[in-house]
Amino acid sequence: MALFGFGKDKKDGGNGQELVLAYLEDAQRVRAPFILAGPRKTETPAILQSLDEGAGTVTFQITGPLMADKGQTIELTFIQESLRVGGSARLLESRPGVAVLELPDTLDLAERRKHPRARLNPKEGATLTALTGLFEGVGITGVLENISEGGARVRVEKAMSIKGEKKLPLATGLVPVGQPFMLIKLNKVPKCPPVLELEGTAVYLDLGSSGLTLGIKFGKVRSDVASSIRNLVSSRASAIPSSLPPKTRRRPEASGGGLDDEPLVPLSRGASRSEPEPRPTPAKAAPAPPPPAAPPPAPDPAPEASAAEAEAAQQAGRSETLLRLKKRSRAVVALSRSAAFNEILKGFLEEDGFGRVLTTTFPEEVVELLRQPNLGVLFLDGNMSVMESLEFVQKLRGAFHELPPIVLAAEDISTAIVLAARRNGVNQMIVRPYALDAAFSSVLTEQMALK
Repeated sequence: MALFGFGKDKKDGGNGQELVLAYLEDAQRVRAPFILAGPRKTETPAILQSLDEGAGTVTFQITGPLMADKGQTIELTFIQESLRVGGSARLLESRPGVAVLELPDTLDLAERRKHPRARLNPKEGATLTALTGLFEGVGITGVLENISEGGARVRVEKAMSIKGEKKLPLATGLVPVGQPFMLIKLNKVPKCPPVLELEGTAVYLDLGSSGLTLGIKFGKVRSDVASSIRNLVSSRASAIPSSLPPKTRRRPEASGGGLDDEPLVPLSRGASRSEPEPRPTPAKAAPAPPPPAAPPPAPDPAPEASAAEAEAAQQAGRSETLLRLKKRSRAVVALSRSAAFNEILKGFLEEDGFGRVLTTTFPEEVVELLRQPNLGVLFLDGNMSVMESLEFVQKLRGAFHELPPIVLAAEDISTAIVLAARRNGVNQMIVRPYALDAAFSSVLTEQMALK
């Protein structure tokens, strides 16, 4: 990731400004989802696209309009290392899909939770069932994503009317915020009894590309239940800090040749940058031979050349048409780190001409998406390390007879990683952070065209 030095207009922030840059640079590196809110408190999902330290600006890719005028204050929040971080900055420019803000003077801890929470893997099988009433009302079942002594977050899989047993649509209007649940059952929570029974209320509903998620605040919790949940949380999460923890900026290597200088690392075009191809040594020039006698004038080859050029142009036109047809008909399957980035990625690809874009933040859902017909390319940029991603690719190749070309995003890429990725069937790698631009689109298009 490129780092810039302060210019003449550097803000007088000292160590505080260094802390702001450290957090924002890490947020850009992992493509953390941001929420931008103007004076009307309307929230707009965003992804940090670039930082200009010299100019003191930060640029975001946004989904939807930003309800604010130039010069107004924008509140920004994002999740960094399981902490909710907030700040404010002045809006410098707003146009469709892009917002440019001043670099915030400070960032603060913006946690709203009173208890630390433990993240749960869907493979652990922990589920939640919530009923607004025993004989009528709404019944909800879903997969637990995280839990604390004070509440839980659940990805809703099914909702129904209790009285008529009628299936209800999964939308943010399923239950109102503040709706009490008479009965909440937690099943198969690790380090807890098989079934936990509680009461609670709905605190938020969020509809993203991965589905509907519901936040629940628990009511009064029995001491034995609280103790079980506390043991689970203490084994997976640390205490909530009282202030924003210090962070040091990542400095480039002393040699200067960082991997981020080269955003694309193709696996199908020779060795990586650490193993450059040898340059041929020029041969010693030989004495020039005497000039030959002038040959007789040859007939004009223009008609044949023109015909060849016309045929080549016609072939290029057919290839371009076929490529556009593939982009419209074949699907892009994408696994990314957040629902907010999924929305931005999908919007970018659809505007670029990709007709079908299937996104998710859960690896287990990739398997279902790969069952769709006529797939063009699989893009992997989830919350996994490079080794975990390669193991995931191996599992996919064991589960499917044929897979579309695979493009994998990684933060650090070495010769060993490139070779391991090639052995596991990855067609191309790109370096994080990457921009959603023509270069990114061309990578997916090229791989789709090769299939």
